[in-house]
Amino acid sequence: MDNFYKKLNEECGVRFPYPNEQDWEWCAGDYIYTNDYIEFYKFYATVIDDWQKHLLINMIVQGIEDFMEQSEYEGYIDMLWSKVKEILIGDNHRDTIVYWSCIGQELEACWLISSKMRELL
Repeated sequence: MDNFYKKLNEECGVRFPYPNEQDWEWCAGDYIYTNDYIEFYKFYATVIDDWQKHLLINMIVQGIEDFMEQSEYEGYIDMLWSKVKEILIGDNHRDTIVYWSCIGQELEACWLISSKMRELL
C-alpha cells in the first residue's frame, strides 16, 4: 500500500515515523488502540505488503504486551489475543512468533506475552 503510514495515521492516530527511525513499530502505537490496529490489519490485509504487515503485527503484539503489564485488563487481553493469534498463524508471521517467544530464555526473563507466543510454536 503506497499510503500505508498516512492511512494508519488518519484511521488509527499512529504518528508518522521520524527520518531514519528504528523501532518505530514498537514505539509509535498506543496500546489503548490495539484493537483498532487489529481491525486496520484485517481490513487492509489484502493490499498491504509483507513489510507493512510485519510492522503492523509487531505494533499489535507490543500493544498486547503493554496491556499485559496492566493486570486489570485480563478479559480484554484474552479477546485481543484470540484475534491476533489467528493473524499470526493465518498470515505466516512465524518470524514474529519466534522473536516474541524469546526462545532459549527462562520465561521470567522474557516478555509477558512470550508464554502465549510459545504456545504457537
